[in-house]
Amino acid sequence: MRPPGADERPLVGVVGSGIAGLRAANAILRSEVDARVVVFGDEIHRTYNRPGLTKKRYPLSDSLGMTIAEDVKVKGAESDALTWRLGTGVETADLRARTLRLSTGETFGYDALVIATGVRPRSSVRGDGECRLHTHRTLRGLSDARYVHQRLQAGEKVTIVGAGFVACELASLAREYGCEVLMLEARRSGPFESLLGERVSEALRRWLVRHGVTFLTGDSARELLCEAGEPDAAPSSDRSLFIDAVGSVPNVEWLHGNGLDLSDGVRVDAYMRVSPWDNVFAAGDIARYPDPWAAGSPTRMEFWKNAIDTGNLAGRSLASSLGHGSPASGISYFPSMSTEVIGLRVQIAGNPRTSDSTKIVCGDPDRPDQGVIVAYLREGAMVGAAYLDQGARLNGAYIKLLRSLRERQPDVLHAP
Repeated sequence: MRPPGADERPLVGVVGSGIAGLRAANAILRSEVDARVVVFGDEIHRTYNRPGLTKKRYPLSDSLGMTIAEDVKVKGAESDALTWRLGTGVETADLRARTLRLSTGETFGYDALVIATGVRPRSSVRGDGECRLHTHRTLRGLSDARYVHQRLQAGEKVTIVGAGFVACELASLAREYGCEVLMLEARRSGPFESLLGERVSEALRRWLVRHGVTFLTGDSARELLCEAGEPDAAPSSDRSLFIDAVGSVPNVEWLHGNGLDLSDGVRVDAYMRVSPWDNVFAAGDIARYPDPWAAGSPTRMEFWKNAIDTGNLAGRSLASSLGHGSPASGISYFPSMSTEVIGLRVQIAGNPRTSDSTKIVCGDPDRPDQGVIVAYLREGAMVGAAYLDQGARLNGAYIKLLRSLRERQPDVLHAP
């Protein structure tokens, strides 16, 4: 019960100030819900473009941190129609009582909730200690980016553990700065292997090596991974930069005790609704939803476009639950992502991970800079595509392939 004279408008909490949280909040406002929307964020910064932290080389400057922060601003984050509670984490939630306990010691009661706390980087160091030989870092936030760019500007040797998107973009950035780069991938043969398959992965590994990156796999990589330092041991004064890019961990601990499926992020339905709570929704990297491209099997994706799409859907679904706007359609999307690996453009569409075979449509994987297009098939039907090129030689053929792939896009899923 609200006290007499209190604001009677619905109060919506958005936990997470990343792009998924921002998109959800703005979608609620666009639905003309007469509600108060409060966005909580651990960081002191309003929403910014996280993928942009590894995309660009910056000139030497005393104001490097400010330059990066300005460069990765996103449209919509300047909104003062929202109440921003930055530098304020949420420690626990009682979904039955509709209450959040904040890092400030306060409690926050809500009428509806969006969970968009995303993920945090996984570390390759065992235990809680710091390695004596290296300065271990991850790159997730603005403070990380400022530190890493400063070290790379100094031309330091850098070791990168992992071979995913962040790892490859960091390797590209380090080479632009003129750094010596060592990449360690103990589990697979090369970049993006679990997504694009062994042949394309090996082609990308050769491309990195061709451009000056030392790339070690298997036991050779494993031998160079670090153990935690002895607690009483003094660290070496000349530790080199060692960046962990070995995946992530969903930030779900604050939701424990609510009977949710938190086995891999937060399980939601096709409308981003967190069962069994009609007033709770999740979006972005943390949301595990029925995948239209894999017969409804739950999937969780950590891509910028996914955060935007699921954030928009969560906001529309929440507004609809409050009786505003037309009912939201269930999740239906065309997955697409892109990156650049030392000048080589890599574009991916659909869901190659679910394929059981591949087909080279045109080009040669051993000459990716000349253009190569790969179709990914499941039981003979195309479920994904990838295009590697240093220019746009095969762009027309790739667009044609995407049209064919889009025609196979599954129908919208509906919640039971």
